[in-house]
Amino acid sequence: MRKRTIATTAAALTLITAGCYRDTGGAAGTAAPQGELVTTTPPGSGKVDRITWALYRGTTSVDPITAGDYPEITVTSLMCESLFRQAPDGSPGPGLATALDYPDPKTAVLTLRAGVTFWDGSPMTADDVAFSIERNRDPKGGGYWVPTLNRVASVEATGPLRVTLKLRQPDHWLRDVLSYMPGMVISKRYAEAKGKDYGTVKGGAMCTGSFKLGRWRTGDVLSVVRNDAYWNREAAPLVRQIDFKGIPDEATLTAALLTGEVDGAYLELPLSTMDQVRASDAVKVHRGPSYLIDALIVADMGRGPLSDARVRRALSLAVDREAYIRTLYKGSAQPARALGTPGTWGYERETFKAAWDALPAPEVDLETARRLVQEAGAAGKTVRFGMSNELNKLATEANLFKTAAERIGLKAELKAVSADAYSGFFLDPKARADVDGFFTTNYPNWADPGALYATLSVPGGPQDYGRYRNPDVAALLERARGAEDARRRAEYTVQAQQAVTEDLPWIPIVAPDTVLVLNARLTGATVSSQHLFAPWADRLGAVG
Repeated sequence: MRKRTIATTAAALTLITAGCYRDTGGAAGTAAPQGELVTTTPPGSGKVDRITWALYRGTTSVDPITAGDYPEITVTSLMCESLFRQAPDGSPGPGLATALDYPDPKTAVLTLRAGVTFWDGSPMTADDVAFSIERNRDPKGGGYWVPTLNRVASVEATGPLRVTLKLRQPDHWLRDVLSYMPGMVISKRYAEAKGKDYGTVKGGAMCTGSFKLGRWRTGDVLSVVRNDAYWNREAAPLVRQIDFKGIPDEATLTAALLTGEVDGAYLELPLSTMDQVRASDAVKVHRGPSYLIDALIVADMGRGPLSDARVRRALSLAVDREAYIRTLYKGSAQPARALGTPGTWGYERETFKAAWDALPAPEVDLETARRLVQEAGAAGKTVRFGMSNELNKLATEANLFKTAAERIGLKAELKAVSADAYSGFFLDPKARADVDGFFTTNYPNWADPGALYATLSVPGGPQDYGRYRNPDVAALLERARGAEDARRRAEYTVQAQQAVTEDLPWIPIVAPDTVLVLNARLTGATVSSQHLFAPWADRLGAVG
């Protein structure tokens, strides 16, 4: 799936939310108390005319089918709405659709919400919904999401508020898939009129959301303005206009936040100036649960020292996660027991928590690690890590692993490339052939660990970088996708997780928090990974 490659690459390059959520899945020895995590800030109560929001770069598209990286999805999720909506705690609920029913295992029927209108006042119809889903299914459309809908055989408007999907196989991930970009609805009439220009500076967009596209020039600020004709009168935003500005430089971003030039930002990059930011009265720093996982990807499970599971386990045991959290994340992360971290538990939470608690806490154990390296016959062998000195996160992480490898009897080399070239490790098998492992900050697109595991464990999946092959894991994830019962789905997923955690095709390092820096005069923004997939500024407004 192209999206996952793009998003993963971008995450590597950039590193490269009135309720309160109390996380109950904290790992032993965490660097920051889990109780500090919240999913939202208190709703705003005063109107605000205009704010500036920072992104790590400018936005290039507002078409949901090609919105696959942080800038695009952060902006598009304010303007376009999905058929189902992810709540701040990750649980899915009704959106533009009120129900998804399965009259038989290979038929899924969407019931649409009545009274929804696009920005131009035209009604959202079943034809618009069917058209939007078909755009995501069309491999010729250049979209990222085709593989997520690979069990859908056909889509048809079968009533004024009814869309029927015929399935090749039962698919109970479908509601979740329709809760982010593949489920966002655009105007069929407008999109057909704009053709290939839809979603660009030239073609604009037409969605149903509470904000609509305002001024946008190539390489300039993109503005969204409040949709005063928004169909849902209970969710009228307090902010009239949000200007999105790309600020890639850390020092520039820090200064802009502290002076008020920028009013808010979700930090995709661990900020080395975080202590300075936290000490300022001008802003508040909020931490929330996240889908993110910071991990080492094994470049090829069939070659090199890391092809032996004992060496992978040894390397994991040698990594000082607490020091990494203190040094890079400034306390805004937790050691990860598995790739599917607590922020991804959007359903059957107790099942996932019990499985997480049963996994060993990630603690440094050099004695065991050295013994495993000796048993594998890998002592003195060289492990090569792909990294970039141009990106502080990657340089810090690579040196962490180099130190860990050398402490347990391995030799280590760093393959340094430019920040731009780092994407090659994700996109080009020849680039991966030069290294044994490279680093990622990754995430599933909805709150289910299985959504991430499937990308790297099902042969031919969008993140099948290292050719990890465990038929039992792939079969369990396919069963999870086809299981109607949520508990059964979770049970299959945790069984797959157990095997993946033992095999370590990716070595989980830490689970970063969602970090929101917000001007002290503002409140109401989401503080979880929901900000990537759902309207996160509907309650944003002035304090008091």
